[in-house]
Amino acid sequence: MGSEWTRLPVARLRYTKSTGTWTLYYRDRNLRFHRYDLAPPTSNMADLLDELDRDPTAIFWG
Repeated sequence: MGSEWTRLPVARLRYTKSTGTWTLYYRDRNLRFHRYDLAPPTSNMADLLDELDRDPTAIFWG
């Protein structure tokens, strides 16, 4: 990566207290976040972190 690093968010996890679930969001090129529809909201945040790490559509890590 060289000597300089850039820091930008690639995803957001949002907790909904009323349902007790976490939802995964991706960031678009305009720096706006949108719900990632391929992973449904879940009470297990680890499922969403696994999906983020797996990134089958290359929307998070390119």
